[in-house]
Amino acid sequence: MKQNNTKNIWTIGNYDVDKVNTLMQELSLKEFLSKVLVAKGFDTVEKANEYLNGSINSLADPFLLKDMDKAVEKIKSSVNNHDKIMIYGDYDVDGITSVAALWRYLTFKGADVCYYIPERVNEGYGLNTLAIKKFAEDGVKLIITVDSGITAHEEIEFAKSLGIDVVITDHHECREALPEAVAVVNPHRADSEYPFKELAGVGVVFRLICAYEGNRNLSNICSKYSDIVALGTVADVMPIVGENRIIVKHGLVSLVNTKNKGLCSLIEQTFAERKSAQRKNITASSIGFGLAPRINAAGRIGDVNLALKLLITDNKAEADNIATYLCSVNRERQLVENIIFEEAVSQIESNHDFDNDKVIVLVSEKWHLGVIGIVASKITERYKLPSILISIDGDVGKGSGRSIKGFNINEAISSCKNLLIKYGGHELAAGLTIDKNNVAEFRKAINEYASKSFDFDAVCNYIDADFEIDVKDITVDHAKQLQSMEPFGLQNPLPMFFIKDVCIKELYSIGDGKHIKMIIEKNSCLATALYFGMPIDRFGFAEGDTVDLMCNMDINDFRGTLSVQVVIKDVRMSEKDSLEKISNESAFEAVMNGNYSVSEEDVPTMSDFRAAFLYLKSAVNGFNVEKTISVWKCSKELSRQYSFNCSHLKFNLILSVFEDVGLINLAREDNDSAVVSLRKTEGKVNIEESKFLSELRKI
Repeated sequence: MKQNNTKNIWTIGNYDVDKVNTLMQELSLKEFLSKVLVAKGFDTVEKANEYLNGSINSLADPFLLKDMDKAVEKIKSSVNNHDKIMIYGDYDVDGITSVAALWRYLTFKGADVCYYIPERVNEGYGLNTLAIKKFAEDGVKLIITVDSGITAHEEIEFAKSLGIDVVITDHHECREALPEAVAVVNPHRADSEYPFKELAGVGVVFRLICAYEGNRNLSNICSKYSDIVALGTVADVMPIVGENRIIVKHGLVSLVNTKNKGLCSLIEQTFAERKSAQRKNITASSIGFGLAPRINAAGRIGDVNLALKLLITDNKAEADNIATYLCSVNRERQLVENIIFEEAVSQIESNHDFDNDKVIVLVSEKWHLGVIGIVASKITERYKLPSILISIDGDVGKGSGRSIKGFNINEAISSCKNLLIKYGGHELAAGLTIDKNNVAEFRKAINEYASKSFDFDAVCNYIDADFEIDVKDITVDHAKQLQSMEPFGLQNPLPMFFIKDVCIKELYSIGDGKHIKMIIEKNSCLATALYFGMPIDRFGFAEGDTVDLMCNMDINDFRGTLSVQVVIKDVRMSEKDSLEKISNESAFEAVMNGNYSVSEEDVPTMSDFRAAFLYLKSAVNGFNVEKTISVWKCSKELSRQYSFNCSHLKFNLILSVFEDVGLINLAREDNDSAVVSLRKTEGKVNIEESKFLSELRKI
């Protein structure tokens, strides 16, 4: 696989023992949980208590959001006058939940309210004039945008010309000039005094509801709407810090006992095999990987209005039917996504210039518009580069982009606005509409911008462990303590741990070869570990190897039986093995430079040669077939399979002898990597005729 040279850099943190003891004493916390809190910076009683028990009452005054007073005044007036109100949303989970929460609330207030979500493929994101014209014909007097509207200058002017007022609620990045609406409520406004900027679209709606209520019934409002608000916030991958964390934390509690019939049905069908346990422990991960994709699928390749109907229906039978539909559409979405991903990877591996083009721009007339955003995320994750996938329909292409930390893809796309019909988004995710004839020029322009504005060669992938643990620390009790710190997410990641010098006792390929399962051991303590997204043929390690791990802990609930497992983030050779490998490589390099002084135990015997040749025949599998091998890995496998100590140095010497007598073709790429092929020979080859071996034996 081609990829850039992004390096994984490990950092290992620690904790202050005195602060750990303080938390244990003052808050009656267990030792392991206290260590994690201190290591993460929640190292005082106040910080730790707020993190674990943050109150909904600590949310800022919603009227600190600019124009919130105007928005509330206008909406109340429309409700009291029985004006027809249209909630205009978006087709992703944030948009759908925003519509659902506000529709439920305004309906409760007695408003004459309806809703509209544009169709992704034919209408695209945001307000459009055809829809607005239809609203005017239907007697709509007020449009409230949710999760959209911040760039809709022309559409809002058109609405005003038809006698429709507009209130904007949005959370996307603002441009210099704001639309001329009755109110523009957005925490990203340059003049905003609201202390927390990272609300989701549904979070802004939640604050609007709180403002409408005047904060009189905040706990009641939270219990009614926080399940829906949490769903949209997590699904939109917003930072789970500050107000978002408080909202999501309360929302997860609400989800466990939700009265929302649609959410009940979706939870039951999503986690059908683990229903009881999953309902007791719904996490942000449960939303991100379970509930949200099913709702999202409707907006991507299904009927988005059914996803919305799920969240507002009070009919259990209807909820069950819609949940079944959403699960089915999600399975279809996964199939389509896999096909597009494979095609995208094929384009990249065949055509992409990694040296010069740091933004991957891919185009196809076959790709489903509703799925390319998900695929762009997977492409960026795989290649550690920003990516934009564009689906062409006729003369127009619509694209979805994802980015890496530090590179603002919305600004990058904006720099090419002269080539675009429409664009908008966030730092890490954005969309665009483009004439297909401008795609090649756009690819060139955005890569020129990227090369001048960002140093991709300096990008490092930092993996930060909170502190070092041992295998004996991997327990169900410790994993349960970590669960009490939920929710986790962007900017508030799962606790990560460093474990050194663990032996890989057993190694398996699982999930159709996509993942690895292993049994690890240290000091006679065993644990199960999973490495998702790592095929065994790319792993680079084998049974018996000693490695260091970056990992977190998770509880596996199989039919009510709880067990703990390690989830691996990264693996590297242990320091002990690394030093041994470096020493062996240095010794071999000395041999190749004419210094044949090696220890007697590293000089191969005839028995060693026989075992090594049998191993190579199996590993290479055919004559004149080139196979790239890791000498270190092969030496380990050879030692295990044939029960003798074949050091890295010894196997390197064996390969050189085989090359010397014509048994193999050998091209060394470095001290560890080599391309090997077996040669067909006439008659029996005599190893003793090797001059290289003779020189070794002399010493």
